[in-house]
Amino acid sequence: MMTEKNFQIGVKCGGIALAICVIGSLYFVLRFREVYRDRVRAEQQLQQLSARQQALENVLRGFIPLAANDPKIAEILQRYRVNSGASATATNQGQDLKP
Repeated sequence: MMTEKNFQIGVKCGGIALAICVIGSLYFVLRFREVYRDRVRAEQQLQQLSARQQALENVLRGFIPLAANDPKIAEILQRYRVNSGASATATNQGQDLKP
């Protein structure tokens, strides 16, 4: 049964429960926003790195035909293959870096 006393207790506890829910909701919204911001920043950095890698691979592909005639270029390309482990740049085209 709903008496005046029970109603007053409900009002007091209801306000506290509502305040806790509001604070919790704000915390989760702000936390989600922070995580989303970090994720977006990481994706942007990944895209930049991917674009840089692709540009570097395009430059290397341009120099691969010259490696047959110039031992210095062949040495630089060989060093790139060893340092980065990216031998796929040359092998994808079926070409060898050795002059």
